[in-house]
Amino acid sequence: MVVFPSGPTKAVRTFIENTVHFGVDGDEAEWEAMVPNKGMVYLEDPNDKNLKLFTVSIFHQLRCLDIIRKGIVDLEARHSRSPLDSETSLTALTHHCVNYLRQMVLCRSDLDLDTVFGSPKPAVYSDTYQCKDWEAIYRDVEKNQKAYRDSN
Repeated sequence: MVVFPSGPTKAVRTFIENTVHFGVDGDEAEWEAMVPNKGMVYLEDPNDKNLKLFTVSIFHQLRCLDIIRKGIVDLEARHSRSPLDSETSLTALTHHCVNYLRQMVLCRSDLDLDTVFGSPKPAVYSDTYQCKDWEAIYRDVEKNQKAYRDSN
């Protein structure tokens, strides 16, 4: 696994809130500005001194989220549906979820590098990532839920 050499990063507190910016059907320029130059970087291969093209994982994630967002906008534009209660409407939930995922991607700022190859449709090499043990998280959540359920 290759990690973008940015130096140590410090933890920062970020207040997560609903925003008028970065809406699902919002300004394209706002979304494009979050990913500088498509998130691509070149790093020298220490073995042969050639430059290799990478995308930093945080920007890869944001670009994928933007592609999903555009798909949602396109789908909503092509399909009319009956209005739902404003508190539970698909549109309101979609806006909330896209905004939340965008903020969490930024908050986690994954600096792993994904090797890019292929033209005109780039692909990304598979790689091994160091992730949180989500099975342990599921077990802990289920344990907590069971304890809560049993105490009521």
